[in-house]
Amino acid sequence: MPALPSIYSRFPETVAMRLFLVLLLYLGLATCSSQIPLAHVLSPASAELAGRRDFVLMAPEQVIAGDIPFHERYSQLDQLLRQGLAQRGYRESPQPELRVYYWLAVQDRPLEFKVDVPSPNPLGPYQAIHRLRDATGTLRLRLTDLDDRLLWEGLISTGLSPARDSAELLERATHALTQQIPAASH
Repeated sequence: MPALPSIYSRFPETVAMRLFLVLLLYLGLATCSSQIPLAHVLSPASAELAGRRDFVLMAPEQVIAGDIPFHERYSQLDQLLRQGLAQRGYRESPQPELRVYYWLAVQDRPLEFKVDVPSPNPLGPYQAIHRLRDATGTLRLRLTDLDDRLLWEGLISTGLSPARDSAELLERATHALTQQIPAASH
């Protein structure tokens, strides 16, 4: 039987390599479309956090002076934080051992995209500029004892634009941040 030319002997490797590259491209695109925000632990858990599990959520009005930004999302935040803390072994209680402070800072800025080629008529440039809003939220979460001594603190930043996706983006960020809290010990 005659030997096959070298191109045919490498055929399975070539197909496998192309398949691998296509798969790698899809994974890269999927990662870009479902970005998980990165949480930052500002103050790691102190030894006093161990053994405490009963908490009370402190209203943002008790922390923030003036108007609360993105006020319509705080009821969602309350629920998400309660769920996240419960998943970590903490429970809300009328006789708390911990205070959970949280607040959301929002940076809202305009974005301008000049994507169209202006037409020669006088109104052309106005039609060529697209103005959008870009909102970024930073959620800060602080656990203290009843004397307000810091036991743990973290923050996370996430995009809140477009507005139709802000609830889902905030949920994802809150989940990622609460996962950084050490599990409650019994």
